[in-house]
Amino acid sequence: MREIRYQTAKMTLIGNRSTNQDRCTLVESINSVLICLADGMGGHPKGEVAAQILMDVCRQAFTEARKPIPNPAAFLLNTMNQAHEQIIAYGKTQKPAIKPRTTAVITLIQNNMVYWAHAGDSRFYLFRGKKILSRTTDHSYVELLRKQGAITSLECASHPQRNYVTRCLGGNLLSVDFTHEKPIPLLPGDILLLCSDGLWGTLDNSSLVQGICTDQPLAERINHLITRASKTAAPESDNVTAIALQWIEGIPSSPLHKLTNNKPSNTNDQPSTLNQAVDELRNTIKSFKP
Repeated sequence: MREIRYQTAKMTLIGNRSTNQDRCTLVESINSVLICLADGMGGHPKGEVAAQILMDVCRQAFTEARKPIPNPAAFLLNTMNQAHEQIIAYGKTQKPAIKPRTTAVITLIQNNMVYWAHAGDSRFYLFRGKKILSRTTDHSYVELLRKQGAITSLECASHPQRNYVTRCLGGNLLSVDFTHEKPIPLLPGDILLLCSDGLWGTLDNSSLVQGICTDQPLAERINHLITRASKTAAPESDNVTAIALQWIEGIPSSPLHKLTNNKPSNTNDQPSTLNQAVDELRNTIKSFKP
């Protein structure tokens, strides 16, 4: 029986494009959730297929994984690598061979913690108290220029190479250095948002905070943001996609759970209950074959 409580919402619009290359999905287990979003890269063939491959790989990997997942960071990175390899393999089967590409952002929630990893310029946001507590840093050319001080944040939005992504799934590289961040404990009211650049590239941080940190049902908030972004960017609107989760209540803390939560932060990936520790031991024993 599920102990955690949350509400979710998602929406996508094609905008002023001929096809929608964005994809998103949410997969649930008893007390854990996996959320994925991808933006198939235009200018390269079959971006929508690359994005869908990521969705399929994420769903299968999460469904087959033992819960709670022992090493969330490794799970996220391995899943992205599997999708990367499958996208490359798919491209090689085409006649002639092609090199599809997609951005990726994946979020895992378990043990009242949120973990995430990404490649490209699709973003993850964590809103708390009507502020952006955390977000991903784009893997893009303009972000590199901004970090070097060559351009300002305002100049990023109008730079001619603002759509140039420096990391992605698929393409030319056999391996990609995906980025994952340190997990954050979730508090009631926290909002997680995964979105394509069709949303954040049109609406600034203030608009995102004002639009999503309200008392309206989450689905209404997402609908409002997506519709506003698409209309604002028209007649050149990109695909606009977002999927969100608002945290309501986590698993109640047991005395043992409270003790383990007092350990240093680098123990977040370790089992937090006796049952989890027993599962770990059983799994290790099973891995040894005569």
